[in-house]
Amino acid sequence: MKKQTTIFSGTTLLLASLTLLVILVQGCSSIAYYQQAIAGQYQILNNRVDIEALIEDNQTEENLKQKLTIVQQVRAFAAKEMQMDVGQSYSQYSDTERDYVVWNITATPELSLTPHQWCYPIIGCQSYRGYFKQQTAQLKADELQRQGFDTWVGGVTAYSTLGWFDDPILNTFVYRDDSDLAALLIHELSHQVLYIKDDTAFNESFATAVEVEGLQRWLMSIDQAPLVQHHQIKLKERQVFISTVSASIERLKAVYESTISDEKKRAEKDQIIKEMKQQYQQNILDNHLSGYFTRWFDKVNNAKLITVSNYYRYVPAFTAMIAESNGDMGQFYEAAKQLGKLDKALRDNTLQAYILESPQHP
Repeated sequence: MKKQTTIFSGTTLLLASLTLLVILVQGCSSIAYYQQAIAGQYQILNNRVDIEALIEDNQTEENLKQKLTIVQQVRAFAAKEMQMDVGQSYSQYSDTERDYVVWNITATPELSLTPHQWCYPIIGCQSYRGYFKQQTAQLKADELQRQGFDTWVGGVTAYSTLGWFDDPILNTFVYRDDSDLAALLIHELSHQVLYIKDDTAFNESFATAVEVEGLQRWLMSIDQAPLVQHHQIKLKERQVFISTVSASIERLKAVYESTISDEKKRAEKDQIIKEMKQQYQQNILDNHLSGYFTRWFDKVNNAKLITVSNYYRYVPAFTAMIAESNGDMGQFYEAAKQLGKLDKALRDNTLQAYILESPQHP
């Protein structure tokens, strides 16, 4: 097996430059965080192996070869059909030797759904923070919890470096079923198409909308009826989950913004979360679904709820924009980029208007 070494020196130089930048911009208090982030990213990049070499290597297990072949097909599809500049992203493979590549922390005040923000050089502020070690992430979450925040730590199988590096395929997600693998790749590649500083909900909703559109097209292109049916069932599962959680989020917002006492707000919060779990169980029965997201409802708090809000809040709006572009992804990307240039309040209002005009809106 041949490691990818042709851009090693360039990667090392860029990592060193980023290290210096964050020290100058953020100060000593942030050095420990960036040290672990840079070390973790370096390990992933340094372990890359060309996919072509792995496929040709007789020692590579057949299941991995099959998955890497699917990756090549999805990359070609994304470039041609989805009009993405894939470059060298996902043309290499890296084994992290763990189940998750990073663990993300989200945090909110106890009686608010406004996410705590972490700000970074270059990419701006985000409503989550990632650590390459679970124990470190949990310790940081515990610190925030002692300060009165609701916190959530979740394992992440993939993330995008937004084009700063050629992201590799990771062992943490390569063994997903083919449709899930394709969806993830399209989602992460879309972050290289468009990323707006300081707006997690915009970025993740955009990527999710592109993922859904791209996966539907990919499944049609490979003419796999069983996969199409499987995808439709999963979409229904996700739709029921999102609608159930979103309704509860709106109820909680109304409670938190009310003038009742904090004690009553806490009681209302507990009751709404309890009823949300019950409503989900009823909804999956009514729709004859498997309850794929049942385990998600364990230990729900505000911080866990905003992870759903971030990824799905504006998906209907971006889906409507794709339809408005008659499926021309290049035209859609340009419209989304123009929208991203607006100030946040106007951007949010425009997206909300798309949602209200959507045929799926009640």
